[in-house]
Order: sequence, then C-alpha cells, then structure tokens
Amino acid sequence: MLDKFLLFIKNYKSIEISLSDLEGQAYADASYIQFSQTIQQLMVEGYLVPVKKHGYNTKKPPLPLTYRIQKSLFTQPLKQEIQSYQLLSHQSIVLDHYFKSSESKWRRDLPLIHKVNDFLQTYGIPHEEASAPERSYQIIGDEKWIDEKGGKKCLEDISVWKLMKISSVPDPLMLAINPKQFLHLSKIHHLIVENKATYYALLPVLPELSYTTLVYGAGWKIVSGIENHLRQIGYPPDFSANVYYYFGDLDHEGISIWNALYEKMGAVPATSLYQAMLSKPYGKGKETQRINEEALAHFLLFFQEQDQSVITRLLDQGYYIPQEALSIEALRTHMREQTNVVWRND
Repeated sequence: MLDKFLLFIKNYKSIEISLSDLEGQAYADASYIQFSQTIQQLMVEGYLVPVKKHGYNTKKPPLPLTYRIQKSLFTQPLKQEIQSYQLLSHQSIVLDHYFKSSESKWRRDLPLIHKVNDFLQTYGIPHEEASAPERSYQIIGDEKWIDEKGGKKCLEDISVWKLMKISSVPDPLMLAINPKQFLHLSKIHHLIVENKATYYALLPVLPELSYTTLVYGAGWKIVSGIENHLRQIGYPPDFSANVYYYFGDLDHEGISIWNALYEKMGAVPATSLYQAMLSKPYGKGKETQRINEEALAHFLLFFQEQDQSVITRLLDQGYYIPQEALSIEALRTHMREQTNVVWRND
C-alpha cells in the first residue's frame, strides 16, 4: 500500500492534502490500523508533514486532518539522474531545462537526447549548414523529426539548436519560365524531386546540369500539378519531346507517387540518384505505409538485378531511405558527374 500512496501524493496537484483524500486511496479491505501505519511511515520518511493547527481525527491512533507534501523529496532522485547524465554528455548539451520540467518529459525526451549526444560525440558540432530534413536524418534517422515531430523544441531545450547549423528552407515559388533560350532543343529533360530540401539543394547548380527544369513535387501534389507544367514553361500541352525523371524517398509511398506519374506521363526513376542512396544508412519507422506491389514491380524494372535485390530486401524489412540521406554536397557532386551521362531510359 505504501507504493500506491507514494505515487498518489507524488502526482497530487496541490502541496496540501486532506486525510479524507488519503483515505480514499486505501485498499477496500485495509483496516484502519494498516492505513494509519502507512500514513505514519510517510510522516517519518518526511513525505507528509502534519498541519497541526487543522487538528486530528478521533480514531486511535489519531491522525492529522491535513498534511503538507514535501515535493522536493520526489524530485531529488530525478535531479541526481539528470546531473549524472549531464556529466557524461557532450559539453555543448545543457540539461538545465529538465530540472524545472516534469519527470514524464525527461523520460520522453531522454532517448532523443541520447541520439543527439551520440551524434555530437561522434561527429562534433557541424561545420556545414544542412536543411532540417537532412540534419534530422543524420541525428535521429527520421527526416521529419525536426520540422514535424518536435525535434526543434528538443534541440532548443538542450541548448544546441543554433549549434546544429540548420538552414531555413521556405516553400519554393511557382515560376513560369521564358522558353526562348531552349526552344531549339529536340528533347527537353525535367527532374522532379519529392522533397523541398532536395529542390533547394539542386537549385543553385541547375545551370550546370542537363535538365531544362527542376520541379518541386511536394509529395502527392505533383500528380495533379504536373498537368500544368508545360504550359507554365511556355510549351503546348501536347509537346511530346519531354523526358521526365522522378527522384523521391526510397519507400513505398515515394514509389507509389512515382508510379502515378509513370502512368500519367511516363516519368522514369532517376536511377542514378536512387543507386547513390543505396550506399547510405537505412532508416526505420514507415512500416505502416500502404504497399503497392504493382508500383514496386514497375519501379524495379528500371534497375539492375543486384539493385533490385537490395531495394526489395530493405523494403521487406521495414526500412527506407529518404532523399536527405544524400548530403547537399554529395547530391550536387553526383549530379555534376552525371550531367554528361546518357541515361539508359532516354
């Protein structure tokens, strides 16, 4: 019964508690003697301090009618735990925020703090800027952690947000392009990328690449938006000398988005980019995505047998690789190297 009372008064919202509230927590079959012994033990150990001016009940032995809860006794072990972890953490991590927070928040954030600490201990403070999805994947293995799953708040709470050199990436603008400079081309190439960070990583080097346009897909939005692409860049909708390439996350959803574009306007996977991703660490966490077996079968046809086996195995085991697994510099370097390569699907 003692453990039950400790948990109850630990979570009690007020610092004062009545005897009647404590009685409500006693087991139904507990005697008054058993109840009074538990309350007396809590007083001896200092968790409950009698408010004597409120009086006592008339039972034997008599018990005070009101108590003050010594909340500090409950937080002391937690503070010692946080202090111990602070001594073992990277010097840039500051855990002062958690001395004022609840134990539940500390327990919830601790696995994430572990990963941030591991990252800093292994690689140190980053020297180069990275997008939030790229840095998220480097630290946690989940490219959406910083922007969508509370990662920014966690990094702020441990005082390393500014040290992580995370660049702000606004939504790209929708642009119409004057086509006069490339109307003479017999075939024009377009690269569609699923994620915003990849779009911004490639935008500065687009003049060095062999693509006429770079398109931000924004996930599934591209499937309907692609219909206006040619009109926006000044070509008639029936212009046939187009080759569309698609580069998305290597997961079931990314493959399904590509397949929808493949069926709509013959988009092919940017195989070279996907192959570059296969050498990067795999992530976990998208096991609930709907599997489109037909889309996956179409997708694999564009790859050699060895790559087919690797892709199939990683997806079957619940892994995935986001676009952000390729760092900005690695992505740019790879694209420059591939500029003069004729893709086998042309």
